[in-house]
Amino acid sequence: MKKVTVYVESVEKGIKEEDIHIKDVLVVGYGGRDLKKIQEHIDELAEIGVAPPSTIPAVYPMQLSNLSFEQAINVARKETSGEAEYVLFHNGTEWLITLGSDHTDRFLEIEDIQLSKEACPKPLATKFWRLEDVQNHWDELYLRSWITDEQGRRKYQDHDLTSLLSVNDLLNKLEEFGYKDIANTVIFSGTVPTLEGFVYGSKFEYELGDPVLNRKIESCYSIVIQEVKV
Repeated sequence: MKKVTVYVESVEKGIKEEDIHIKDVLVVGYGGRDLKKIQEHIDELAEIGVAPPSTIPAVYPMQLSNLSFEQAINVARKETSGEAEYVLFHNGTEWLITLGSDHTDRFLEIEDIQLSKEACPKPLATKFWRLEDVQNHWDELYLRSWITDEQGRRKYQDHDLTSLLSVNDLLNKLEEFGYKDIANTVIFSGTVPTLEGFVYGSKFEYELGDPVLNRKIESCYSIVIQEVKV
């Protein structure tokens, strides 16, 4: 297991430091609620050579070493991009929610989606919320991100969580696929639509917002292309 110190923000008790122990990492793809839009996305990807998933949603197990809490990540090529996602975690007592980025190698995605996800670190925020505090207004939560490239900084994603499977639906799907023991498992939810398609930049900023409780989980990281030594 991987031990990480995080900060859990509770409506009743404020922010408290907590050590969590991570056993597994799952990345969910094609995790939208609207099956018609998912199929449209699958068809678009098929046109550039990306094979359709065997299940909807699709589930991609990752290594613990893929998780990153750093302010910069190393990638092998320019054609990579982040995805703002809500992230679930059960600490053995209750469900928590935080913010993560399913950074993916788009060049490898044509060849193998699993490999394209394994090729990149998965940044994760260290602030968590109690799921219990947001369940009653879940669909009002939103994900936003900004990308910085040669053209400057601009908004990349902006959508509430109505575009993604709810927590219960996502957990039911995981159980249906055989993932029954998911305590201490970091679960990336799938992402909201981009505003202009994939953009390959040098910095990714992203946030999970709660307009009802007026708070945010924010994070960012730089993207460093590592030269491959021959």
